[in-house]
Amino acid sequence: MECAGKSRGDRKARIGRAMVACLATALLVSGGCQSEKEPIRIGFVGGLTGRVAGLGIAGRDGALFAVEEINRAGGIHGRQVVLSVKDDKQDADTARAAVRELLAENVVAIVGHMTSSMTAATLPIINEAGRVMISPTSKSNYFSGKDDHFFRVTASIRHNAEKIAELACRDMGLKRFAVLYDIDNRAFTESWVKEFQTPYAAFGGGIVFAREFKSGAPDLSFFELTRDAVDHKPDALLVLASAIDTALIAQQLQKLEYRVPVFTSEWSFTSDLLHYGGRAVEGLVSFHSFNAESRRPLYLAFREKFVKRFGYDTSFASVLTYDATRLLLAAISRNPAPDSLKTTLLGMETFAGLQSDIAFDPYGDVSRELFQTVIVNGQFKVID
Repeated sequence: MECAGKSRGDRKARIGRAMVACLATALLVSGGCQSEKEPIRIGFVGGLTGRVAGLGIAGRDGALFAVEEINRAGGIHGRQVVLSVKDDKQDADTARAAVRELLAENVVAIVGHMTSSMTAATLPIINEAGRVMISPTSKSNYFSGKDDHFFRVTASIRHNAEKIAELACRDMGLKRFAVLYDIDNRAFTESWVKEFQTPYAAFGGGIVFAREFKSGAPDLSFFELTRDAVDHKPDALLVLASAIDTALIAQQLQKLEYRVPVFTSEWSFTSDLLHYGGRAVEGLVSFHSFNAESRRPLYLAFREKFVKRFGYDTSFASVLTYDATRLLLAAISRNPAPDSLKTTLLGMETFAGLQSDIAFDPYGDVSRELFQTVIVNGQFKVID
C-alpha cells in the first residue's frame, strides 16, 4: 500500500511538473509572438505587361531595391518593410482594381503609377481613402497645384515642353512641327501638346499637323501615321508615345527617307527605345530629369549595385522610383501613421535624391534640373 501511494504521488508530481512546463512554453510562445513586430506594408503599381512594361519593370525594380536596402539595415524601427506589387496593365479599370486591392491590404502608401493616365484614373480612390500616392514619373499638369494626397518626384510637363520649344524654334530655327501622340496615355500626351503650343508660338513656330493614335489599336498603321505627318513637310517631328511606339515611328520615318530632327518626351527614353529603334532613333532629342552621365557619388554607388542586382543599367524610371520609395520610407520612419503621412511629407526639408535634391511645394509638386539628352551611337548622351 505504501508503494502504491508513493507511485500515485510520483505520478501526480510528474503531471504537475508537465503542466508547469506546458504553461511556461505557452507563455514563451505567446511572449515571442508579442515581441515580433508587424511589418510595414507599402504598395507599388505600374504597367508590368504590354507596351509600357519597360517603364513599369524598371520602376518596380527601383522600388524593390529601396525596400531591400532598408530591410538589410534593420527595417524601420525594427519593423521589416513589405512591398506589394500590382500590374495596372496600362488599363484604367485594371488600375482601379489594383489600387483597391492595395488599400484592402492596408498599405501605408502607394508608389506609382508610372504614367499620368493611370494616375488620373485612380486618384479619386486615393483621395477618398486618404492614403498617399507618390509617383516617380507622372508629369501631367492636371495634377499640379491641387491640395490632395498625390505627390511626385518629377517636374511637371510644362518645364520639358518649354525647353524643347526654346531649343527647336529659337536655337535651331525649326518653325513647323508635326506632332504624333498616343491617347492611351491621354492625361500625359494631351497635356504635353497644350504646354508645348504656347511657348512654341511665342518663339514664332506653329504646329502644321497633329494626329492622335491609340497604341495597340488593331487598325493602327505606323507607316500611314508617319506618312501623313511627312506629307505636311514639317521641319521637325514631336512624338509623344512609349519607347516601343516611338521606335516604330522613327523606323517609318527612316523608310520614308524624310530626315528631320525628332523630339520626344521622357516617357520614351528607356532602354527599349535603343533596343527596338536601332539606327533609326539616332539623334532623337529629349529633356530629362535623369542624367545618364551623372558623376554624383550617390548615383554612381546606386548604379553599380543596381546593375549587379538586376542585370541591366539604370534609367530615369528606376532612379526616380528609387528616390520616391526612399523618400516615402524616410517619412514613414518619422511617423508611420497613414493618416499623418501627407503632413509628414509636406513638412520634410530637402531630401537628397540620387541626382537632384527634392523638396515639395505645398501641393506635393517639385522642381528639378532638366538635362538635354540625345541618342548618340546607341547611347543616351547629355549635352552641356
